[in-house]
Amino acid sequence: MTILVACLVIIGVLAAIRKGYDVRLVLMLAGILLTVIAGAPLAIIDVVGNTLGNEEITGPICSAMGYAFVLRAIGADKELVALLSRPIRQARWLLIPGGCAIGFLTNIAMPSQTATAAAVGPILLPLLFAAGYSRVAAGATLLLGCSIGGNLLNPGDADIVAVRIGTGAPAEAIIAALLIPSVLALIVAVVILTFMLNREPHRSKADADSSKLEDSTVITPRRVMMAILAPLPVVALFIVQPSLNLFPQLNAVYPEGIPVYSIMFAATFLAMFVGYSRHTSLASHLTRLTSEFFDGMGYGLAKVISIIIAASCFLAGMQAIGVINAVSRLLLHDPQLAAVASPIVTWFLALMSGSGTAPAVSFSQAVLPTFVQSGQTALAVILGAAASMGANIGRTMSPVSAVGYFVSDLAAVEPRELIKVVALPLTAALITVILYGLVSS
Repeated sequence: MTILVACLVIIGVLAAIRKGYDVRLVLMLAGILLTVIAGAPLAIIDVVGNTLGNEEITGPICSAMGYAFVLRAIGADKELVALLSRPIRQARWLLIPGGCAIGFLTNIAMPSQTATAAAVGPILLPLLFAAGYSRVAAGATLLLGCSIGGNLLNPGDADIVAVRIGTGAPAEAIIAALLIPSVLALIVAVVILTFMLNREPHRSKADADSSKLEDSTVITPRRVMMAILAPLPVVALFIVQPSLNLFPQLNAVYPEGIPVYSIMFAATFLAMFVGYSRHTSLASHLTRLTSEFFDGMGYGLAKVISIIIAASCFLAGMQAIGVINAVSRLLLHDPQLAAVASPIVTWFLALMSGSGTAPAVSFSQAVLPTFVQSGQTALAVILGAAASMGANIGRTMSPVSAVGYFVSDLAAVEPRELIKVVALPLTAALITVILYGLVSS
């Protein structure tokens, strides 16, 4: 009966989201309904306060979005894209794989897929058009690259934060667990996409004049420094980890590792000064970027933390009726089943809802603590990584995702046309994630 009620509620949730209702509203109402059915309506009251007051959630996510806003304000995101795109201008066979790689790498610095597409699209799309690729081909390249999971290598991403809270593992350990499957999934998807897009009708027989692909911009030390700012926090996180003991004095202050938000704050101050131009006063420059940073923090709260709160409400309802414990016990006794189910479940929920964050966070909060309590922390990290990858792949394939709509508008094509192209490469990527999870578990 418990499983039946849960299935009916999940079906109702997916149906409501597909009809256009706000995913946060639907999840919160579903959580309230489940707690009422379970006879424990008070179980959901403290969820909002506990989530907002949890510095392990709000700190990394909001500071990462604040840093991304500062990078965008000083043009560091554009410099990164321009620097990465220089090699592919000289070799057209690199346009599809190179374009996807640019989107993936930029998404590491900017956890928002839509913001990543906004930074990469204006540079990448004209290159693809000039090389003779169709609008659908160009849009599919942009969508896959910007949305397949580069954000999962950012320590402030919501999925990383959820796995870290669910397992207690440090962010660098989670990113290390994600590195191989995410890169493998990207390679598999890009190889298939490249083969598909270099055939009719996506590629014209006569390429445009090669002069259209030339890059006349000059690389300067300042432009290189601006581009380096984007991956700086990720690099810094690995360098300062206590296990390397490269900074003993820092390790003495932070024996468990420096907090992610501290690294983001330090990187933000550096970006403020690197991005300074003599054309404006220093005071006005710093004032503007400070405002951008806090606007980014607010964006993180409104767009990401709010989804985590809603997902937590839904989980409180699932916990109240006992379905969480039932599913966790089932997966706990069969690690191979867990390795297969974790990416498939989150992939399906993301595909239906258009949100990658909600399914990934829900899975991490609901299932991973059970594995940790049984002494299987390493397996919990692997499952959390696989679930996060599945959710990102499902979101990229979803016809109702925000990034899908944005890219379709940018490329002037229908969203479903893009989905038709990326469906096969992303399905292969999902299979790759499942196979890697089976081997790792």
